[in-house]
Amino acid sequence: MTPRCILFFPGTRPDMYAKAIASGADQVCMDLEDAVAPGAKQEARASAMSVLQAPDFDPERFILRINNPATPEGDRDLAALGELATLRGSPLTLMIPKLDAPEGLDQVRSRIHDRGMTPRLIPIVETARGLACVEALAAADSVAAILFGGLDLSVDLGTALDWDALLYARSRTVHAARLGGVGAIDMPFFDISDHAGLSDDAARVRRLGFKGKTAIHPSHVSAIQEIFSPSEDEVTQARRVTEAARDSKGVFMLDDVMVDRPGIVAAERIVAWADAHER
Repeated sequence: MTPRCILFFPGTRPDMYAKAIASGADQVCMDLEDAVAPGAKQEARASAMSVLQAPDFDPERFILRINNPATPEGDRDLAALGELATLRGSPLTLMIPKLDAPEGLDQVRSRIHDRGMTPRLIPIVETARGLACVEALAAADSVAAILFGGLDLSVDLGTALDWDALLYARSRTVHAARLGGVGAIDMPFFDISDHAGLSDDAARVRRLGFKGKTAIHPSHVSAIQEIFSPSEDEVTQARRVTEAARDSKGVFMLDDVMVDRPGIVAAERIVAWADAHER
């Protein structure tokens, strides 16, 4: 199931792993790429290897954002992962930045498979070329979700970092994710103190079809996860729809509102989510 929130923390701060987990975020991501200065890459890589071997390591909630596999640092990241015997036979979720073609995912998958690890990949769409092939990225083997990297994309395109300028790219990412059968996750909201702005931004992308959003500060986690969760009223109504649908042979009326197949499917998705989260 697509995480509602992924909380980032820098690869040079392995001490933040426990704090990130304690935030309650569905998943946490240790970043070896943009959050790490060029001169600190080896330090961050070594820190990541220590977290991956820690007694409290939780593979279901942990993501590692490596450097682009086509770069020397990305190659070193994959080589270091291949040396960890403790990961063999276990799932490993990797976030792959600045992909311009699905072949980059093939490279990661083959190297991880060769070391006996099972990868779950989250490609990031953050270049014009990546957006041009987003459908292929979302449909590639082992892809668990697709992340919209709006900041880097806005720089690459030369556009403003605002809603209107990025609406097409966001919409295309959502459509590609649906075609690939995975969830789309949105970029972080960068103003840590603007909680009203965060809530508005998260609500907008949820309405657009995103299933979750990333965060760069623990204070954003609870608001994001609440917005990307059905309300109690929505869950109650969805259960009523699915129960009524069992006794129906097609279209039916519920509270003077017509319910047809699309409405039933939407309700079934909410019920499935609620059951998975014991709601």
